[in-house]
Amino acid sequence: METTRNTNESRPVKKGTVLMVDDDRRILDGLRRGLHALRDEWEFDFAESGPEALELMSRKHYDVLVSDMRMPGMNGAELLKEVSRRHPGTIRYILSGYSDRELVLQVLGYAHRYIAKPCDPETLAQHIRTSMGLRHVLLSEKLRTLVSRIGRLPGRPRLYNELVAELQSETASIGKVAELVSQDVALSAKVLQIVNSAFFGLPRHVESIREAVNLIGFETIQGMVLTAGVFHEFSGPHLPELPIDPFYEHCLEVGAGAKTIASMLQLERNAVDDAMIAGMMHDIGKLVLLTHATDELKKAFALVRSEEIPLHEAEYRIMGVSHAELGAYLLSLWGLPETVLEPVTFHHQPAHAAEGKPGVVAAVYLADVFANEARPVGNLNRTSVLDDKYISDLGLADEIPRFRDAVLSKAASAQGV
Repeated sequence: METTRNTNESRPVKKGTVLMVDDDRRILDGLRRGLHALRDEWEFDFAESGPEALELMSRKHYDVLVSDMRMPGMNGAELLKEVSRRHPGTIRYILSGYSDRELVLQVLGYAHRYIAKPCDPETLAQHIRTSMGLRHVLLSEKLRTLVSRIGRLPGRPRLYNELVAELQSETASIGKVAELVSQDVALSAKVLQIVNSAFFGLPRHVESIREAVNLIGFETIQGMVLTAGVFHEFSGPHLPELPIDPFYEHCLEVGAGAKTIASMLQLERNAVDDAMIAGMMHDIGKLVLLTHATDELKKAFALVRSEEIPLHEAEYRIMGVSHAELGAYLLSLWGLPETVLEPVTFHHQPAHAAEGKPGVVAAVYLADVFANEARPVGNLNRTSVLDDKYISDLGLADEIPRFRDAVLSKAASAQGV
């Protein structure tokens, strides 16, 4: 019998530790006063320079580092780069009042969040809460460190090569670049992280990948790929249980299928966009494991073969957490909204979500089931089985054939069948 995990179960929560870094003592004094009311949630320390921050971090663990960008001597980008090397498990924020493309490129691989100055204490607290929201489900400090140190994930080889060729072409167009980025899970996640950062100062959250690429602009995308190295080609390991091209195709199919179901459920436009993004990124945790925890993933594959259990259940047995929570945690660090994080977290256990009626979680879950029924990825996937009670509780039992036909028809059309 398959065991489930409820990531909402209560656990003792100790206070988090936060280190604030700014060379302006007046700003630090203001932060001390403003953050004092939050002492029941976190322990705050303050440093006036990068070297002072590193000295403090050598003597005490910090869950979160918040650094100003422009500081004399060691600037914020240099500090975050060093912290990512010495203390990869620390969540890293840049606090800046400057909207500068070069600054963005300096910190792309090292900052989890970009926060605009001035930032009031409650807004800052909310940023920290969001980034740490799923941290409690990662039972192992090793896993927390693994996810927190990731600044980039590999792109699909063929698409990466096409993107580089387009960016280097004399006839390159932002439209073609947007089309290529929108076909890759890792590239899309990074672009959404950047466009929704404080550096762009947008008054709303952008959830359309094509819109995000257009807003970022050709020069910044070019710098991200060719100079900053934020995007790179997948070069292995190559495991038969998780072939990379079918993996990416599955993610795109689930994204398109979730969008189709969300539209059929007559969800609002923003929710339909969330369904597409969450569907595309639902398995990004597998990419994390494939590239950063290969040994653990191989053990999970072996357990799937020996006991004929689903992969996510084998991951729980091996690591205490599955690719679903790992992926959602990474996306939370990268600043994607809760409306995307929840469907990613619960795409194998939708009944554990807080969603009380058919919504984005249901759309992603169903699209994943239907896509796996049609084209399982690798040679380990068992045929997905719908949770009949969950479907019945949502009142969707009679709609399942219609949803399945619509999703599979769209997938077949995309495959040229």
